[in-house]
Amino acid sequence: MYRFWATFRKEVKLLIADRTGVAILFIMPVLLVVIMTLIQYEAYKSLTQSGIPVLLVNNDADSLGGSIENGFKKVSICELTIDHGETYKTTADIKRKVIKGDFLIALVIPQNATTVLRSNVELMMNNLFDKTKSQKNKPGSVNVEIIIDPTTSKSFVIAITSELKKYIADIETKVLFSIMGEKIGALLHSDQKVNMPDADFFVYHENYAFRDAGETFQPNAVQHNIPAWAIFSIFFIVLPLSSSIINERSEGLLIRMRIFPGSYLSILSGKLFVFFLVAIIQFIIILLIGIYGLPQFGLPVLDIGKHILPLVALTIALALAAVSYGLLVGTLFDTPQQSAVFGGISILIMSAIGGIWVPLSIMPAVMQNISAVSPLNWALMGYYELFIKGGDWYAIEFQVLKLVLFFLVALAISYRLYKLKTN
Repeated sequence: MYRFWATFRKEVKLLIADRTGVAILFIMPVLLVVIMTLIQYEAYKSLTQSGIPVLLVNNDADSLGGSIENGFKKVSICELTIDHGETYKTTADIKRKVIKGDFLIALVIPQNATTVLRSNVELMMNNLFDKTKSQKNKPGSVNVEIIIDPTTSKSFVIAITSELKKYIADIETKVLFSIMGEKIGALLHSDQKVNMPDADFFVYHENYAFRDAGETFQPNAVQHNIPAWAIFSIFFIVLPLSSSIINERSEGLLIRMRIFPGSYLSILSGKLFVFFLVAIIQFIIILLIGIYGLPQFGLPVLDIGKHILPLVALTIALALAAVSYGLLVGTLFDTPQQSAVFGGISILIMSAIGGIWVPLSIMPAVMQNISAVSPLNWALMGYYELFIKGGDWYAIEFQVLKLVLFFLVALAISYRLYKLKTN
């Protein structure tokens, strides 16, 4: 026990004396979390909420152009600019604005688009109801131009074009039923018209699937980014911890400490406990930033869920896994430079495949399978269960078990390597 407290006091004093190290351990993770959350929240918001500049040049003074215009006014992701050919008269004018960055997408509805659409539908109905008429006439085409900024994401282009096709299909259906009604009425010698309702037949309701039926909040980028970048920051504890272990070994301090009665594990546990506390404090600070700090920037408040004890258990398991990995790297290598390079790159790789940088849902199937080997992914899946899905202990117990097993295996390998190097 004496060795434990002696090592603990030594590490605390060294940590306090190293102001640069304290800044790296506490200030840098906070800056990383705040900056990355702000950046990714704005990117997420721009793709899902509002603010995408779209130009609609409506040259059709009829129902098709009006329907498209009214429809896009209701699309929340668009910051819509409408022109009827007064300002933007040529395609070259529109392209210059798009290239300049004023708009990400421009939609150009040609003149007489509704007239051509009606003519096409009427031609089809004539061919259907009157076989005696000549069928040499071919349907015309409505050429809707879509001018796209090359930097625009493909997913946004698909979303806009899907909306455009929807409004055109709506008008086409109404025109079709209108003309069909007229033809049928003529055959039956009736003047009764078909009235198409303005409202859609289908009404869509979006509901999030929470484990707890009482959850009502809407998931957002803050719920994703805070746990992800907190895990990334905590695992970077490998750098100071591994360097400390190597420096003690190379400077002979470890040999002097072994003179005291007791086992090597008692010395080791004192050092690991300090860095374990550092990891816990890091996570608490980041949580507080998510709850109280980020709302000052206009972001949503972090919702940590209702199950505090499972959150504590998962965070303890995460801190143990991060500390044990730092111990393993420090025991495996002989110089701080080697441990820093390997430790830093390995954390980047594990975070990349673990879903920290890119959501697992958009990764290829092969990468999603590989992500199962990353301890950062285990922790991230656990926090997703608590923060986003409203899960409890039973939803994260397997993730906690894997992190604890990782801690025990890394500790055992480190101890074995230590024995091999000292014998």
